[in-house]
Amino acid sequence: MSDFFFALRWQDLVDVGILAAIIYSFILMLQGTRTLQIVLGFLLVGVIYYLTDFFGLDGLHWVLKNLFSSIVVVIIVLFQADIRKALAQIGVRSFLWNSAPRQAVGLIDKLVKVCSYFSKLKIGALIILEKDIGLAEFYTSGTKLNADFSPKLLATLFNTHGPLHDGAVIIDQRQRISYAGCILPLSNQEDLAGNLGTRHRAALGLSEVSDAVILVVSEERGVTSIAHRGKLIHGGGESELRQKLAELYTDSKARLEVDP
Repeated sequence: MSDFFFALRWQDLVDVGILAAIIYSFILMLQGTRTLQIVLGFLLVGVIYYLTDFFGLDGLHWVLKNLFSSIVVVIIVLFQADIRKALAQIGVRSFLWNSAPRQAVGLIDKLVKVCSYFSKLKIGALIILEKDIGLAEFYTSGTKLNADFSPKLLATLFNTHGPLHDGAVIIDQRQRISYAGCILPLSNQEDLAGNLGTRHRAALGLSEVSDAVILVVSEERGVTSIAHRGKLIHGGGESELRQKLAELYTDSKARLEVDP
C-alpha cells in the first residue's frame, strides 16, 4: 500500500481531480432530467456486461457486446437535444472566465414597462435577450432590422395587424433590435401545462439550447413570463419582473441602481 502512494505522481492527482470535476459537472447538468435516468440505465447495462464476462455467460455477453458496438449512435440519436444543450453551455464564455457586467438598467426598465403595457392590452409578445451564446442560426427565419431599442418599435412589431407579430424579436448583445418575426424551436418537454401556447413552447425551446433570457406575454391571459435554461418563470408584478430580469440577464443578484 505504501508503495502505491509513493508511486503516485502529481500529474496523477491532477488527472483524477479533473476527471472527477467533469463527471460531477455532468451529473449536475443532468440532475432532475429523464436523461439522467437513461444514462444510469446504460451504466447498469455496462456493469452487467462485465459480470457476464466474469461468470462466463457467453450468450448474454455476446448480445451486450454487439449492443455496445453501436452505443455511440444510440446515445447521439436519443440525446441529440441534450447533447446540443450541453455543448452550448460548455461554449459559453463565462465557463472559462466571467463576462463583463452588462449595463442593462435602462433596457430592463423599458422592457418591464412595455411588457406591462402589453399585459394590460393582452398583446402577445415574444422578446429574446441574447447573452453569450449567439443566436445567428435563428436570424435567417426573421427580418433584419438592426435598430436602436425602442418601446414604440416593439409595440409596432407586435401589433396584431403587423406581418411580424407572430414571430420573436431578438435583442442582440449590443442591446439593439436586430431581427423580428423569428421562428424558434418548440420545446420537447412532455410535462408542460396544457394551457401553454405556441409562444411559451417556443420560448422554452430556445431556452433549452441557449443562455438567452426570453420574455413571453400571453395573448389570452395577459401574463408575463420568463423562459431561461429550460424553465418558465412567472414574472409577477413590475417590481418582481424587473428584479428577475436583472438577475438572469446580468448574472447578478445585486440590486439595480437607477441611472443618473
